Amino acid sequence: MTDTETAGRRPARADRQGRRPASGAESTVEPPSKRRRRLAPYFFVAPYALFLVGFGIAPALYGLYTSLFTDSLGAGTEFAPLGNWGEVLTDYRLVDSARNVATYVALWLPSMLMLIFAIALVLHARPGRFAAAMRFVYYIPGAITGSAAALLWLFMVSPQVSPFSPLLDLLGVENATEAVSANTPLILALMGIAIHAGGWILIVYAALAALPRDVLEAAVIDGASSWQVAMRVKLPMVSRYAALILIATFAAGTQVFVEPTVLATGVPGQISSTWSINQLAYYYATQQGDFGKAAALSLALLLVGLVVALLVIYRTKFYRIDRGLS
Repeated sequence: MTDTETAGRRPARADRQGRRPASGAESTVEPPSKRRRRLAPYFFVAPYALFLVGFGIAPALYGLYTSLFTDSLGAGTEFAPLGNWGEVLTDYRLVDSARNVATYVALWLPSMLMLIFAIALVLHARPGRFAAAMRFVYYIPGAITGSAAALLWLFMVSPQVSPFSPLLDLLGVENATEAVSANTPLILALMGIAIHAGGWILIVYAALAALPRDVLEAAVIDGASSWQVAMRVKLPMVSRYAALILIATFAAGTQVFVEPTVLATGVPGQISSTWSINQLAYYYATQQGDFGKAAALSLALLLVGLVVALLVIYRTKFYRIDRGLS
């Protein structure tokens, strides 16, 4: 084999071994591994995006369209862009419903927020089997649906069958009707705490467990007590989760529907069928057949939640990257 033939074959052999050709030309084809890494995030986001469009954005747009038309049983549909909004906002029942929901949220949200962080801090300070067992115990009530929880609490406030009947007798409660009618927001707040707190406790505990150990050890070396470490080190580092909980629970609280509806079946005539804002929207749709007003009220509730969420995000700088979630 001549030297000329050998020299002509060497570049080809170099190409098969993955080395750059002798000509120095750069390949414009993206490696498959890099392309997969670039596309991977979109595959993870795609399912959520589909659900968001199908069950969030599309229904909201349809609700906006429906709110622009007046509709009632036995009557035709008429285009009235602001008609439904005006009737809803001037309905005297909306004032009572908004007051009931505001009272419920004011009782439920702050107390649950403080309880979540208090329990999470205690569990983080007591690692081991105790913390693992208590995390499971706290999460159990979250497995109960709202309707089942309402029935459970209806039994708990009935002196005849309640395990807390001595306490109810001490408070002068003679029957479930008396207990529910006078303390509906308080009972709903206790139900909300029992149902929702467990899941959030696990999330905050996970955030605490992810804190840098060297930071906590440095605080202890500097002479900080357990209380000071919890209040001045741990809590500020996971404070952003408070904003997340506030946004999610406020939206859930303003949409309360199942719990007062089920409680009303146990104490007939004591809880109005339009006790909450969502119940009033349900009344418009099912009792009056006016889906335009129901859609307008639902969108108004959505706007309130969006405004509060934006305020919380702005005030807490929720998405500021340099702080991180932990």
